[in-house]
Amino acid sequence: MHIPDGYISPKVFVPFYLLFIPLVVKGFKKMRHKMDEQVLPLLSSLTALSFIIMMFNVPVPGGTSGHALGAALIAILFGPWAGFLSVSLVLLLQALLFGDGGITTYAINAMAMGYVASFSGYYTWKVLKDKVPDNISYFFSGWVSIVLASAVVAVVLGVEPLIAKNPQGVPVYFPYGFKITFPAVVGSTILVFGIIEGLFTAFGVSYFRRYLSVENVGQHIPEGKRTSDVLLFFFVVVLILLLVPLGLITESPAWGEWELGFFQQHLGFIPQGIQKLSGWYVAPLADYSLPGMGAVASYYLSAILAFFFMTLVFYFFSGKRGPVFDKLFFVQYLLVLMAVVVSTNPVFILAMLLVSMALSGKDILRLLVRSFLALLFFNLFSSFYFLFEKNYNGLLLFNLRSFTLVYLTLLAGKKLNLFAILSFSPQLGYVLSLAYSQITNFVVTYQVMKQAMESRRVSKISFFHSYRIIGVQVNLFVQKAMENSREITEAIKSRSML
Repeated sequence: MHIPDGYISPKVFVPFYLLFIPLVVKGFKKMRHKMDEQVLPLLSSLTALSFIIMMFNVPVPGGTSGHALGAALIAILFGPWAGFLSVSLVLLLQALLFGDGGITTYAINAMAMGYVASFSGYYTWKVLKDKVPDNISYFFSGWVSIVLASAVVAVVLGVEPLIAKNPQGVPVYFPYGFKITFPAVVGSTILVFGIIEGLFTAFGVSYFRRYLSVENVGQHIPEGKRTSDVLLFFFVVVLILLLVPLGLITESPAWGEWELGFFQQHLGFIPQGIQKLSGWYVAPLADYSLPGMGAVASYYLSAILAFFFMTLVFYFFSGKRGPVFDKLFFVQYLLVLMAVVVSTNPVFILAMLLVSMALSGKDILRLLVRSFLALLFFNLFSSFYFLFEKNYNGLLLFNLRSFTLVYLTLLAGKKLNLFAILSFSPQLGYVLSLAYSQITNFVVTYQVMKQAMESRRVSKISFFHSYRIIGVQVNLFVQKAMENSREITEAIKSRSML
C-alpha cells in the first residue's frame, strides 16, 4: 500500500498535503501533554515494531505480496492520534531513507495507513468492546483498520485514469481504474492481510493490557509490572527484528509498487507522469540495501537503523529519561553492537560511530581519548599482521570496528543507568551493587594509602620494602572487600531483596 512517486497527479497529492499537515499539527498538540517518560518508550517500541512488520512481505496468489500495519494496535493502546503520528513517522522514515513509498505521495500514504487505519481501528474497538469478547473486538478492529486503509489507496489509484489523461485519452499517471484497483488492493486485504492484521492486533493488545490501562491513555504503568513485562516486550521486539530477513522470502512486489519495466511489459508504454516523477528522489538506502552488503544483512541492518532512529525521536520528544528508556536504550546498544560486529561496510560502521559521537554531548573528547588509548593498547600488535599481509582494507575495517565498539560501550556506560536496566532481577542488581561498591571502595582506599605514604615518606622506598607495602595494600583491600560484601548482603537481606 506504499504508493510510489509518479503514480498520483499533483491535483490529488497536493490537496492531501493540505489536509495532512494541519492534522499532524493538531495531533502533536493533543499528544504532547498525554505522553510521559513511562509511556513514550513503549510507544516508540511499538512504532518501531510497526516499521518492522511492514518489512514482512507475505506472498499471495497472483504474484503479489503485502504486509500488516500495526496502526490499530497503537491506536487502541494509546489513542488514535498516537497511532496516526506513529505510523506517519514510520512512513516518513521509509520514504526518505529506504525509498519505500514516495515523497509526493507521502501524505496520501500517511492519511490511509496512519489516519484512516488508526481512527477506524480505534472506533471499531470502542463500538464493539462492550458487545463481544475482548479478543474479537481487537481482531475486528485490526481487520477493519487495514481494509479501510486499502480502500482509500484503491480509490486514490483508481481515480487517476479518470482525471489525468492526455488529449488522446491515455492515462498520464496510474493507468488502472476502479474495476482493477478495488479487487486487487481491497480484495487481497479482506481475505489475507486483514486477517494477519487482526491477529497481530488481538495478540498485541491482549499482551499490553496486563500492565497498561487501555481506558486511560497515558496512564503510568503500575509499579509492580514495570520490570519483567516491559523488558520481555523489548526482547520480543528484538526476536521479531532478528526474523526480519524472512521478509525477503518473496520477490514479488506489493500490487501497485512496480518498477518502470512492469508498465512497459504490460502496457507497451510507461505513463508520462510515472516516467517523469518516479526517479526525482533517490533514497540513500533504496530497497533496504546497504552498499557492499548482501540482501539479508542489509535488510537486518536497515531494521536496526529504523529501531534506533525511532527510539531517538521519542526520547527527544519526551525531554525526560525514565528507567524504561534506560532499558530500551540498553536493548538498542546490544542491537547496534551486533550490527557493527556483523557489518563489513566501513561506511555503515562510521555512520554508527558518528551518531554515537553526536549523542555524547560534552563527554565526546573524553570518550574519544579513552577509546583511542584502548585501541592502541589492544589492537597495536594485531594491526601489524594486516600491515605484514598488506591488507590495508582489513586494517581499516578491523580498527574502525574495534574503535566503534569501544566507543559505544563507553558511551553506554556513561549515559545509561545499569541499576535501572537490571532492576528486573534482584540477583543481578545485587551483583551490580556489590561490584560497584567494591570498585568505589578500592579507589578510595588506594587514594588514602597513597596520600598517607607520600605524607610520611622522606626517602626513596627500596625494592624490598615496596613489595612489603604492596602486600599490605592487597591484604587491606581483601579485608575491606569482605567487610563491604557482608554489609551489602545484610542490608539487602533486611529489605527482602534476596
